[in-house]
Amino acid sequence: MRMAALVLVVLCFFSESFGAHDDSKKEVQRVFNHFIAAFNNLDWDVFRKTLADDVSVFNPDIAEVPSVNRLDGRRQVEAGFKSVFAATREKASGPPYLHIVPKNVHIQMYGDSAIVTFEFERDGNSLGRRTLVFRRDSAGWKIVHIHASNVERRN
Repeated sequence: MRMAALVLVVLCFFSESFGAHDDSKKEVQRVFNHFIAAFNNLDWDVFRKTLADDVSVFNPDIAEVPSVNRLDGRRQVEAGFKSVFAATREKASGPPYLHIVPKNVHIQMYGDSAIVTFEFERDGNSLGRRTLVFRRDSAGWKIVHIHASNVERRN
């Protein structure tokens, strides 16, 4: 009888843990979708609210990146993306201004952290690869790191 009770307690614990894991993963997916929509629409106010204060970015498409090729902290990241938003508005009409359609989205959960990786088609026969790292705090899920790379598509 004791063994059956112990098994029941363990099963309840794991089912609650997996349920919380699924809820967190759904919330990360929602915030990720919100980020992509804000980026595609160049909605600055919504976009910047997805970023943590200590965010960092590696992105070869941001010309203003310092010599270390990384933007550190909200001030540098916002300055870099403001230039991207302005340049994009000059070249495209919208919204949406961009047409990033994430493919092969993969979300990995690690407690109060999550890694989201995806790919998307770019102009000129290239593929964009992105990794976003999220952290959950009292304000919800925020992006703490973005890593961008681009590769030529193989035919």
